[in-house]
Amino acid sequence: MSSNWLEAGPAANRKGQILTGKQSDQGETSVLVTGSSSGFGEVIVKTLAGHGYHVFATMRDVCGRNRDAAQALMSWAQTNDASLEVVEMDVADDGSVESAISSILEAGQRIDVVVNNAGIAAAGPLEAFDTAQMAHLLNINAIGPMRVDKAVLPHMRARGSGLLLHVSSTLGRVLPGGGGLYPASKWALEGLAESLLYQVAAFGVDVVILEPGSFPTPATSRAMLPASEAIAQEYAAAGAGVRRAVEPGPDYVLPDLQEIGDAVLDIIQTPSGGRRMRYVTGPIFTEGVDEFNQEYEATKLRLIEVLRRPDQAITWGRR
Repeated sequence: MSSNWLEAGPAANRKGQILTGKQSDQGETSVLVTGSSSGFGEVIVKTLAGHGYHVFATMRDVCGRNRDAAQALMSWAQTNDASLEVVEMDVADDGSVESAISSILEAGQRIDVVVNNAGIAAAGPLEAFDTAQMAHLLNINAIGPMRVDKAVLPHMRARGSGLLLHVSSTLGRVLPGGGGLYPASKWALEGLAESLLYQVAAFGVDVVILEPGSFPTPATSRAMLPASEAIAQEYAAAGAGVRRAVEPGPDYVLPDLQEIGDAVLDIIQTPSGGRRMRYVTGPIFTEGVDEFNQEYEATKLRLIEVLRRPDQAITWGRR
């Protein structure tokens, strides 16, 4: 790829292009990370590339709104002699995802790990969002990761190995009051990812869910606002579903985004067969979630055992 890639045509005509920093050595483990332009994604990319992984950092519009972010990652990779390539990909678009994955595989490279990180936030009462907004957010936060997984799975199943990691949220497991469209989308992601885990295990592919607590990321300031401001104001006036703000103490320290990068690195470095389904990380909105997950696993195993009984057999449905 020419070094003056930023001067090439418009992003709309460049789906799936690879902006090469340093080509992959076929002995390296290759990781594809979605939503790499900022926040969790940027930290994950730099952490993995800094530890010797070949990283495909994907993002939308690399020649437009994310031009500076793409260029900054490429510069960082050059400075740190990191193995990294920026790839144009929009997880909300079938064609974009298929083009991006195809461009990597057709170049003779492989994808060992996918980190499904791309997502958007939303703030406001559910009633105030219109259904188009709901569909848009679910398409990115829940269907988007499945879109990427579906594009990569034939490659992983053929090899008999791979890891699909999904960045969810502790709000996708436990609602500490309030709730909303964003937590609902993460609950949907958790159900899809767990279902996928059971179905692809026979092919040697691992599926993991990472549940961060609350972290200060750019996504928070760019949260989708509801279409109906009037309805949102009615809820605010009634104090309905609103969590009371707490002033931090004098010694308060903001959560460090590097915790996410380190958690992803630890999961990838854990050998297949030793990975858990769910991991929790962060100091805020995490209390008790690990224990909840452990109790869920115990309840699930108990239910599986009960379903083996003749009186619990399911005999109806399509034959």
